[in-house]
Amino acid sequence: MIALHHDKAVPDTLKLQIVLAETETAHESVAVDTAAYAQWSVPHRTIAPQGQVPMLVDGGETMTDSAYALQYVGEAYGPELVPDDPWEWYEVQALIQRMDSAIGPSANLLGWSAATSADARAAHRTTLAAVTGREKPAGWHAVWADAEASEDQLANARERIGGMLDELEGRLAGHGWLVGGSYSIADIAAFVLVRAARAALPGSLDSRPGLGLWFDRVAAGDAVGRVCDSAEGVAFSAPA
Repeated sequence: MIALHHDKAVPDTLKLQIVLAETETAHESVAVDTAAYAQWSVPHRTIAPQGQVPMLVDGGETMTDSAYALQYVGEAYGPELVPDDPWEWYEVQALIQRMDSAIGPSANLLGWSAATSADARAAHRTTLAAVTGREKPAGWHAVWADAEASEDQLANARERIGGMLDELEGRLAGHGWLVGGSYSIADIAAFVLVRAARAALPGSLDSRPGLGLWFDRVAAGDAVGRVCDSAEGVAFSAPA
């Protein structure tokens, strides 16, 4: 049986919960209390050396990258969520990569900064610094993992999110779904990220009516509704 190791309903967790629900795939839910830094405990690090959460385990194989895990579940358990056409499959994978890069860390930066105090963020960085064997983040992730974000960095995060939302709005012009003519894992990945972006930037869908209609349509799905109802709001990841 598949095991999903996760904590709160951050976008990476939600997309895996949704794809498992959409495909009606039986799975075990394993709680990882990141608020207590359980992701850095010895038991968890035996299967996720860098404290990755969420992560998927299937048949003894461990998947610590949520984007690849999403694609895996789609291919292995939900072929109706994966395009048959090779070009459309490429489009799905490329779009997920761009969305994860543009919205994921930016929404976390804005959301986590707004939800925590400067003292709490400083205490978190101190705790992370004491974790032995931890690989320090690089690039955009390092912006908010090692220091307080500046106003310029927060503004850049808003711009990155806005640019990606504009791209999604354009893709939906005259189309019901993001890739091809049917609902796919691209829509699942986009939904959880747009959900986070909407929470981090209130009103961000007001000027993007096509994206707003698509969002409501996805949210109305049975599987998505069940997962989001149990999520109890929008959560953001602390720097790892």
